[in-house]
Amino acid sequence: MEKLIFLIGFMGAGKSTVGKRLARKMDRSFLDTDQLIEKEFDCTITSFFEQYGEPHFRQVENNILNQLIAREDHPIIAAGGGLPCYHDNMELMNKHGITIYLHRPVKELFQRLRQNKHKRPLINQKSDEELLEFIEQMLSDREHFYKKANIIANRNQQQADNLIGLLER
Repeated sequence: MEKLIFLIGFMGAGKSTVGKRLARKMDRSFLDTDQLIEKEFDCTITSFFEQYGEPHFRQVENNILNQLIAREDHPIIAAGGGLPCYHDNMELMNKHGITIYLHRPVKELFQRLRQNKHKRPLINQKSDEELLEFIEQMLSDREHFYKKANIIANRNQQQADNLIGLLER
């Protein structure tokens, strides 16, 4: 199967961790859209948001996505949590590759994000109560994009071997 594989889902769902494992198992390269932006602009995503704002970030994400689609090596790609929800990004990913939504329950996302919220510009100033409300609201807003994925993988299906099995169906 020589197609791009896009891992999508809410921040903290494990896209980078799962993506690296899947890439190793499938002998492919792994790319993370957030890391590509950080490298291109030589700053963290948090700094980028502070300097340029979210609208510019979303445009840069779209540009990065188009560059990835043009590649010939078919990497495994961890897409930023909001990437599928802007421009025509979800349609582009589905047209040019296979999308896998890494679904996680709200309470699990909360626990995972609470540990590392200082690294994430959209949540780094939120109290626990605000964080939980934010996750619930944002997931509600974004999930209809995520559910357009070719494959929806719940937590029990997110091991590399299980994902390979889902991809081979």
